[in-house]
Amino acid sequence: MTTPAIRVAEPDDVPALSELAKRTWSDAFGDGLGSQDEAAELGEGRSESFFADALGTTTILVAEEDGALLGYVQFGDVTIPEVDAEPGDRGLQRLYVETVLQGRGLGRSLLEAALCHPLLAEAKRVYLQVWERNERAVRLYESLGFRKAGTTTFTVGDQVMEDLVMLLDKEGE
Repeated sequence: MTTPAIRVAEPDDVPALSELAKRTWSDAFGDGLGSQDEAAELGEGRSESFFADALGTTTILVAEEDGALLGYVQFGDVTIPEVDAEPGDRGLQRLYVETVLQGRGLGRSLLEAALCHPLLAEAKRVYLQVWERNERAVRLYESLGFRKAGTTTFTVGDQVMEDLVMLLDKEGE
């Protein structure tokens, strides 16, 4: 695999981005949910309309090779309810890579590109949430300076779930 290009997502990317998001999210979490809960999450948080709106309120970087989207990272304001965000804080909202390409450094490349983007590079603190059992993701975040800072709850369909909250505190470095 050659090194994919990482660039800012554009409106023309929305259909492919939605398909990538649905596929990677289902691969990661679909087995643990009922079909109705999975369908609700895909329809609300991974649809074309979701990404069309998200392009106006967040920054999304995509990894692309030969016209195919292979992964994406989305960031902007802190959206974790349990976090008392201060001015200058930002949130890393999503990082997903095609399942068959995981473990090859693409997620790290996307995350590093996001952290170099002015929105996150100038942030005092960067928060994210991640499933505690996603050990590969937790290790990746820790390797780039994030530390565990608490937990958050959220719903998927009718189920209440819990994630770790991780923090990159640039002022505390």
